[in-house]
Amino acid sequence: MKCSIWLITLFTYLISIPVSLYAQEKEITLETVVVTATRDEQEIRKVPANVTVITREQIEQSNAKATVDLLRNEVGVVVRDFTGSGKTVSVDIRGFGETGPLNTLVLVDGRRVNEIDLSGADWTQIPLDQIERIEILRGPGSVLYGDNAVGGVVNIITKKPDKPLSVRGEVVRGSYLFHKESASVSGKSGPVLAGIHGNYSSTEGYRENGFFRYKDAGGKLLYDLSEAIQLSFNGNFHRDAFGLPGALPQLLYDHDRRRTLNPNDKAETEDSFLNFGIKGNWKEIGRIEADLSYRHREVTNSFLSSLPIFSFKDRRNLSTWGFTPKYILEKPIGEHSNKVTFGLDYYHSGSSVDSESFFFGATTFDGIDVSKRSFGVYLLDEFSILENLLLSIGGRWEWATYRVSQDLSGVRDRKRESEPAWSAGLNYLLGEGSSIFVSVKRSFRFPVSDEFIQFIFPPPTFQPTIQINSAMKPQTGYHYEAGIRHVLNHWIEGNLTLFWIDLRDELFFNPLTFSNENYSKTRRQGFEAGLKTRPFSWLDVWGNYGYIRPTLRGERFSGNDIPGVSRHKGSIGTDFRVGKGFLFNARANFVGPRRFISDWGNQVGRLDGYYTVDAKLSYTWKGLKAFVGFNNITNQKYAEYGVLNFAGLPFYYPSPERNFFGGVSYTF
Repeated sequence: MKCSIWLITLFTYLISIPVSLYAQEKEITLETVVVTATRDEQEIRKVPANVTVITREQIEQSNAKATVDLLRNEVGVVVRDFTGSGKTVSVDIRGFGETGPLNTLVLVDGRRVNEIDLSGADWTQIPLDQIERIEILRGPGSVLYGDNAVGGVVNIITKKPDKPLSVRGEVVRGSYLFHKESASVSGKSGPVLAGIHGNYSSTEGYRENGFFRYKDAGGKLLYDLSEAIQLSFNGNFHRDAFGLPGALPQLLYDHDRRRTLNPNDKAETEDSFLNFGIKGNWKEIGRIEADLSYRHREVTNSFLSSLPIFSFKDRRNLSTWGFTPKYILEKPIGEHSNKVTFGLDYYHSGSSVDSESFFFGATTFDGIDVSKRSFGVYLLDEFSILENLLLSIGGRWEWATYRVSQDLSGVRDRKRESEPAWSAGLNYLLGEGSSIFVSVKRSFRFPVSDEFIQFIFPPPTFQPTIQINSAMKPQTGYHYEAGIRHVLNHWIEGNLTLFWIDLRDELFFNPLTFSNENYSKTRRQGFEAGLKTRPFSWLDVWGNYGYIRPTLRGERFSGNDIPGVSRHKGSIGTDFRVGKGFLFNARANFVGPRRFISDWGNQVGRLDGYYTVDAKLSYTWKGLKAFVGFNNITNQKYAEYGVLNFAGLPFYYPSPERNFFGGVSYTF
């Protein structure tokens, strides 16, 4: 509670700085254009939603060792790292708890990376040093992106070559035997832009069996075929191996938090993708953009008990084809500007799971094949009612067909779903960078494969057999938002967004029945606020705070909190330019108490809230950059994730204590 009061007090102090304190105007560097909110370039102030951008400058100043770490300071976004290594991570926008990764859509250059099963997005497949910026759309993006885009959308946009020749290398060292080496080469000549990159990283991890090692290699090629047509081709290969230390009971968490009860559990991943894109701009008759992508992913999991009575292994092969053409026409209607975006999204994903389990001398095998074919069509119209009053209306219809089969039992099953989404928003422009907006939206989420598949054990063999849970329904919801963005004197800006979310048939795992089910009604109410100021050319100060009240409605748990969701989250930070070439920054994050995962009855005490303070000092001279940073400076002992086991006892996933890193990079 003291930490909460401390952060809230500091944030209140920030937003109470008198505007007249500094009469001189000092410009804040703002990222004013985003592509995620409308699937095309648009000024943030013209978007009826809470959208923020993590710029390249902010990425370089951050303490992030992995891509997902960049989201920790963002309002309304909670990051949970199960192992502390950056591999097994979930991202939750607007309070979905355990199912946060399934309600948050993750894109890389507009290409969806969420899988059709419970695994969600793998954040380690995106090299940190190749990111140009990250756009975060809070609230539903179902109209433009379809499935999974309920709580929000995160779009990671990678770098494009912008110099005739650029070569970069970096070496980083840190706690827990962490090291990382990376290199890239890029350039442009005439109509051709190209770049390649590669990196390797390894750490033993904070906990026993918390190791993580990975390597990446990839490249990008862009070719201007003519003034109207541009072609692009990019791809990446990723391979990793990591330990799975698992959770700890209360006693070990309090007295030996770096220990593991699963010293032999581990996993491996191979992930690669190819993407071909084309852009055509014919001005008066509109623009056409299309991407054709392919991704293949192999995951091997080994769960080997310390007792010789149980073991489990599985291997998953997942392949996804995607085709996403769209047409954009900007043409005024009378004296009113108007922009229409029409598009199609087609994805075909296949998953093959081969598993082997050993229990008390009996060995069982099962091979399961699952495919999902989805087709969505959408239309978005942005119309200027007045010069400073913008109307945005959109709609989508999406169809999804699942096919499931099992060789051992001969089971063949099929399920088909379809859902609409729509949105309506108004934006009133107050001036440069400022606006007020309201919006109403309908969202949906289809069950992932692991949610609608049931295992049954029919006699006399009692061999596990699968079937589709026909009672499982898609999750739907209605979202209401109102917000204001305001820029004062070019050196101070603030924003406030209020939201109300009512969901129907929310998908969740019921620990009482050990199955995935629909919960009839849930509600989330809250607000997100932020402030950023540059009182002097050498000082930036910012802060944000989010509040959410997540409640279950109806049925046996009516009025209870949704497990895993904190009502309070805040961040503050400063960037201090100390002399020529030196930069010092500090960040503090606070996440409030929340119910343990699976505690739908709210019968167990809450998982404690926590705060962390991080700092970094860097020096830049021409192409050379050296840096040293410290995370969790106050050495807090906390857990980002906690869950109740089958007996209703709390188990914890400990997070790292104080740690450091340092490195050097050179670019020319």
